[in-house]
Amino acid sequence: MRKYSFITMGVFLLMISLQFSAQVSRQPFLQIPSSTSVTISWISGRGVPGEVHYGPAVNSLTESVIESEEEEIYHEVVISGLTPDTKYYYSVDGASRGTEEQYFITAPQVGSSPPVRIWVISDFGQSDSDQNEERMETVAQWKSFNGNNHHADLILSLGDQTEDDSRYQLQHNYFNQLEPVLVNTPLFTAIGNHDNHDDMVNYLSTFALPSEGESGGLASGTEKYYSFDYANIHVVVLCTEVEDEEMPAQIEWLKKDLDANSQDWLIASMHRPFHSGGHHRTDDEQDPQDRRNTWLPVLEDHGVDLILQGHNHVYERSFMLDNLLGKTTSLTDDNVIDGGLGREDVDGAYKKKNAPHQGTVFVEVPGGGVASKSFELYSIFPVHYNGYEYEGSLVVDVNGNRMDVKFLCNEKDEKGSHIWDYFTIIKK
Repeated sequence: MRKYSFITMGVFLLMISLQFSAQVSRQPFLQIPSSTSVTISWISGRGVPGEVHYGPAVNSLTESVIESEEEEIYHEVVISGLTPDTKYYYSVDGASRGTEEQYFITAPQVGSSPPVRIWVISDFGQSDSDQNEERMETVAQWKSFNGNNHHADLILSLGDQTEDDSRYQLQHNYFNQLEPVLVNTPLFTAIGNHDNHDDMVNYLSTFALPSEGESGGLASGTEKYYSFDYANIHVVVLCTEVEDEEMPAQIEWLKKDLDANSQDWLIASMHRPFHSGGHHRTDDEQDPQDRRNTWLPVLEDHGVDLILQGHNHVYERSFMLDNLLGKTTSLTDDNVIDGGLGREDVDGAYKKKNAPHQGTVFVEVPGGGVASKSFELYSIFPVHYNGYEYEGSLVVDVNGNRMDVKFLCNEKDEKGSHIWDYFTIIKK
């Protein structure tokens, strides 16, 4: 009897061990949203078939999708046949394991114009784990600004999701900090120079991105660069890290994608900036000049409204400019469409027609977890503070013909506010 008890206990402990090892080791995160589908990715503690349960309520996860019968650790499950602009709860750990925070909302119909909120971060996973406090503060400030809620319609992550492209850093410097946001907000990423330490192998195996036009836009055939539509917004995500021989294909795709675009708003995002006085001064490097000569004319010919850039770990932003293809020292009055701050309560919002060369605002998004002192803030960046040694993020709100952009700093300004800069663009 005693021997039988030991055997029974051993089997029981083994079952507990196996059950524990099957638990989720990377919480689920959302990618490739459309009005009728979404992709859910996660990592399990051991190889199991990937399965997602979903439904209209936490206690009613009545539908399910099985990835395959194969036992895997890394999972990407596509849920399709959904209703546009609808909230679904989900679980990757059984039909009875849903939570209030674990949900997705399908995208609105392309071309519609509901309010859309985009949270923008950059260089978030870079630096060592001693920056976790700053990363958590960036997330906390976003939650506080967002009505004590982590959810946004979209997240744009502008590169350097890791320091050296290691799986450990991706988990501990990126996913662990962003987990409460990623569990219910779709993520779009760009490749940074630190994501390219292993020829992008880890990056491309971690993130699912719409290379075939799954979220709208023209299929690029690669996850290195792509585009997508969300409501009345078209976003192009460009790769500054591809090899020189790949650049012509990217530019040709960009031209065709933008020729086919008919959305009201155009946002371009990338890692390395066109113009910046930050850690990597663009006036001192050839690479930014090459991209200004090739990428910028294409974007401005198609009426780009907002260009989001990372890499330099500082916050900077421009007037409404056009055709500044050279260094910042070449700036003339002809390049300045509107030289104000673009603030309705100061000198008025920026106003433009939905047409080529009506003006673009360049924003250098600061690091979410690491900041660097700016060597020089050029005169084209009219910010009311020095803009260095502070972490933070950006919020982009689009509502019909109006776009509002705010910089959320981890520190308070002299007025006690975490909103250090803001501006508005209104389409005539």
